[in-house]
Amino acid sequence: MDNSEQIRAAATKLFASHGYEGVSLQAIADEVGVAKQTLLYHYTSKEALRRAVIDQVFEHWRSTLPQILQAVTSGTDRFSALTEELIRFFNADRDRARLLSRELLDNPESTRRLMGDNLRPWLLLVAQYIREGQMLGLIHADVDPESYVLHVIVLVVSNVAVLSAVPMALADSAAARADVERRHLAELVRLTRTALFTQ
Repeated sequence: MDNSEQIRAAATKLFASHGYEGVSLQAIADEVGVAKQTLLYHYTSKEALRRAVIDQVFEHWRSTLPQILQAVTSGTDRFSALTEELIRFFNADRDRARLLSRELLDNPESTRRLMGDNLRPWLLLVAQYIREGQMLGLIHADVDPESYVLHVIVLVVSNVAVLSAVPMALADSAAARADVERRHLAELVRLTRTALFTQ
């Protein structure tokens, strides 16, 4: 991992833990073990670094969503694949989910713009698939397609963001916590599928 990637990874972790306002460039440089000037060589400002961190999250979706939609042709499989990929991506690095949750709360206007700029075409395409499924009677007629897609995103992001704390209520060992986490995410996929499909 080069300095630029290490800086982005450290910023993701620290922004997720303390919020954008709660982290200094010096703290990020210290986390990576580089001089602040090295950080500024790669990212000209704290805001430029923030944009790079958030853009990295959205870049995954700009590249992955079209591949999933193209590869999976049936309705049930398509929606399950999308939800499962969303869970996989955020669960692989839970700081991504924490970061996005913080950004939605702390910087709603700029995050809304970034989501619109990066995800709107694909969200509208998924909503169109939902409408097609409704016309075929495969999807509940009362589902609001755009709201459903946004609910799934928020459900996944918020659930993964707090996933480390959730099992504590149900498990008292690491093995039990891992099992509760797995079951929790599997139930999230089941809920999103059941809310959508008539059968």
